[in-house]
Amino acid sequence: MFEEMNRREFMQKTALATAAASLTSASYSRIFGANDKLNIAIIGCGRMGRFNLGVQQKIRQVNVAAVCDVYEPNLQQALKMTGGKATGYRDFRKILERQDIDAVLIATPDHWHALMTTLACEANKDVFVEKPASVTISEGRRMVQVARRTGRIVQVGTMQRSSPVFQNAVKIVQSGALGDISFVRTWIMGNEYPDGIGNPPD
Repeated sequence: MFEEMNRREFMQKTALATAAASLTSASYSRIFGANDKLNIAIIGCGRMGRFNLGVQQKIRQVNVAAVCDVYEPNLQQALKMTGGKATGYRDFRKILERQDIDAVLIATPDHWHALMTTLACEANKDVFVEKPASVTISEGRRMVQVARRTGRIVQVGTMQRSSPVFQNAVKIVQSGALGDISFVRTWIMGNEYPDGIGNPPD
């Protein structure tokens, strides 16, 4: 019924396309020259942050100028990925103080997303933030207000919503073909030890 696709391959392809489009659009908004590069910083260098870092390094118009994580092993892994070309920070506010950083990519734990996004907008940085955008509705509304007021580009990494695979899954559920859905259990392979904190028991 559906074209089979390896989950990891799907995530890599969609993340690459989405992140590239988001951050490259930020460069166009400044009308950069052909030889200019967009200086970005990765805030949060865990599993997803390092994946995003690898994606950005494949984009010719992007220069990863800084990486940030409070957990030293994650920070050191990210710095190693850049070959020592990026500057490492443990305090994300130091990145926001830099005038040469055009955009930040936020891949921290969820409860930091709203605060970091609003502060980045206030510091005149464009933002790509991982999902969920916020923990509460009020935080999300505040993020939208600040982004609009400052005129910054903000994109949330919800690219799965644009995938035909997930859109078809929604249609199947909504069609009633599966009957009344009363219980749903989800998990993520990448959350397993040693990279993650684990999934709920079966």
